[in-house]
Amino acid sequence: MDTTWRKLLRVLARKDILSLCLMILAADTVAGIIAPNFALYATGIGATMALVGVLTAIEGLSRIFVSVPIGMLSDRHGRKPVLVAGMLLFGLAALGYTIVPNAFWLLPMKALVGVAMVSTFFMGMAYIGDTVASGDRGLTIGLYATFMGSGFALGSAIGGSTSARWGFEGSYYLAAGIAALGAGIAAWGLQSRSSRAQATTPGRQASGDAWALLTHSKPLLAASVANLCNNMWYSGLVASFFAVYADSLGISTAAIGSMFALRAVMSTAARLPTGLASGHLSARRLMVIALALAAAAIIGIQATSAAPLLTALLAVEGVAYGMFLTSGQAFVTHQFSDELRGTAVGVYSTAGGIGSTGGPFLLGLLAQIWGLKPVFWAMAILIMIGIGVILSITDPAPATQEEVAHAS
Repeated sequence: MDTTWRKLLRVLARKDILSLCLMILAADTVAGIIAPNFALYATGIGATMALVGVLTAIEGLSRIFVSVPIGMLSDRHGRKPVLVAGMLLFGLAALGYTIVPNAFWLLPMKALVGVAMVSTFFMGMAYIGDTVASGDRGLTIGLYATFMGSGFALGSAIGGSTSARWGFEGSYYLAAGIAALGAGIAAWGLQSRSSRAQATTPGRQASGDAWALLTHSKPLLAASVANLCNNMWYSGLVASFFAVYADSLGISTAAIGSMFALRAVMSTAARLPTGLASGHLSARRLMVIALALAAAAIIGIQATSAAPLLTALLAVEGVAYGMFLTSGQAFVTHQFSDELRGTAVGVYSTAGGIGSTGGPFLLGLLAQIWGLKPVFWAMAILIMIGIGVILSITDPAPATQEEVAHAS
């Protein structure tokens, strides 16, 4: 334990890692301010429920289209400019919410949020891979993910109280200010390039076919399948249908809010221990365990109508989500060298964007046909199929830049 604390303090003593953690805390604080009440704001300025759904989907669509280009850009020019730009885009989107003339103008703002998420959350992971020694990466990624989760919880609390006092516009102005602060921290504290990155010259992959990396690298294929499942279960099921299911059981809105608050706490609490465990256990194995735990919780949720048990099962799902978020990031970060890491992270993020966009649509269609309970079973089965695919991809060898260039 003393060794762990010493390692933790040593990591945080680094100016760039502390700056990265504070930046991602600011980024998810902004997301926490905006996300919980966004649908209320959108409908308040004239959005229909259908448009609210489109606004949710556009964020995932933007991630699909920009993840790989942003990853390649960071491979070529470094992570720092991309991270700073991502924070500025968060601020621009928040300010944009306050000046839109009608709800349709929220569409480009939500697309900006998708770009900002890729440029910060995922490229921060690549930065850790570039600058942190392999023995400390698991701990650092766990720390990074913990700051991330803490930011969303903090932003949700701040956003609610600020909106109640100064309206939605007031909370968005605050979000823009926090984003600008995060950009300043990143510009001040992050390294322009790691010494290892400076020593290498981006090769063909920096401008070549990123999908050759996916088809040639079995570890990335496995991680992408896992991230697809992860985003489908969260965006398609938990974020979209759990509240509706709980409401159908007569559980109050306040109680549902408390359930999600506990879920957020449990998800955040699981991240640092998972990061530490990834230094001793296979990150791939931890991903599979997280997916299996989520499938078990999802099956349990549809099998009960008791509020205390539902609360406990949603908390278990939160632990699974925190475990997956950290172990998935650790897995991709460990597998690739500096010159390929940004592109690999971009492919991984794209798979998540597909899950975030397609999950709500597919499960919504199933709910319309079959009702709510069968949707939980369908998602659990999809996760188990995903686990089977991941376990069948047995080659653990990472791809090199030369191999990928040859494949493309």
